[in-house]
Amino acid sequence: MLKRLYTINFIDAFIVGAMTVLVPLLMLDRGIGIATIGIVFAVAPLAKAAVRLVGAGMADSLGDRVVYILFSAFNFLQSAAYMVSTTATGFAAGKLLDGARESTLWSVVRPSLMAASPEKKHFAFVDLLSGRYVYNAIGSLAVGALFAFGGFELPLAAMVALSAYIVFSSMKLKDFHKPIARAKLSDFTPLGRSRKFYEIAGAFTIGSALYSASFYMLLPLYFSMQGFTLGEIGMFYAVYFLIIGAVLHLLSHHRIGTARAAAGGVAIYCIGLAGVVAAPHALIPAFFLLMAFGDAGLAMLWEELNYIGGRESRKRATDLSLLVTPSYFGNVVSMVACGAIAAAFGFAPVFALLALSEIIFGAWCMRLASMED
Repeated sequence: MLKRLYTINFIDAFIVGAMTVLVPLLMLDRGIGIATIGIVFAVAPLAKAAVRLVGAGMADSLGDRVVYILFSAFNFLQSAAYMVSTTATGFAAGKLLDGARESTLWSVVRPSLMAASPEKKHFAFVDLLSGRYVYNAIGSLAVGALFAFGGFELPLAAMVALSAYIVFSSMKLKDFHKPIARAKLSDFTPLGRSRKFYEIAGAFTIGSALYSASFYMLLPLYFSMQGFTLGEIGMFYAVYFLIIGAVLHLLSHHRIGTARAAAGGVAIYCIGLAGVVAAPHALIPAFFLLMAFGDAGLAMLWEELNYIGGRESRKRATDLSLLVTPSYFGNVVSMVACGAIAAAFGFAPVFALLALSEIIFGAWCMRLASMED
């Protein structure tokens, strides 16, 4: 069953890698402005906030198989929506389904791994994540090749076909952990939680809001406006994902500690980001790829916080989902604000704020990990 879970995850990661490059450039090609793109992208975290807790509650009370099937349906509908969309409203519908897809998947993946591989701790998450990044890379690379042969339509059709395969595969899954108890309203409220809970939720919000807006929305647009083609941007993202996957695998294998992951990850990420903004045109891709080495360290911190937050929980799917829910609302504000700021003042102010937020995130993770020692 673990093999099938990994297969579903890797195909989904391939689609995500392709869509990361494809969707913002497709919207720009169809005459949608940057500020509007920011508003459209903000729909995804709204859907995540609405769906994540529902999916987690279903996993804890009904079992995780039904949630994987629901995820696969959202995956297929998302790909179909992007294929036929020509207006901002149509893309917003696609982003709504994309957010629901991501929420349902991640509401059950980590609890499934904790049940299947309890001895591996948060490194089980990192192993899966490193593989996902490799398939993100393949998807980003493939989209450029498919675009060269058939424009936007060919890669979009390929994503629909792969999404249909995920639906078929999800139906063959079995529950990794049995239903625990019927969900109660109190399970879904942050009130009365521990200080550690609030601190982890705050760290997730700081670490993801500007990161998501920049990496998945602004950077592809920035590269396009710097004169890079879709094929070149796909190559940049492909190598970026490969680097993260390889570095995460090494960090997991050697069980790198929190302090080293935080200090090294933040420093390298910020240096690379500064180069993307200020370096000569020919060096921009090199600095972007440098960011990937730091990003791997930040990803390690993220998974460690997930493990700390869910380790002692009885209803892991619900509690882990509740931890990240505030970050989705932060992402909504960030997507809209970053689109407006980039349209009015350029990309540099947004990227400067991104660097600051990741510095705070790294320091916050070190504090939380030290409380566990």
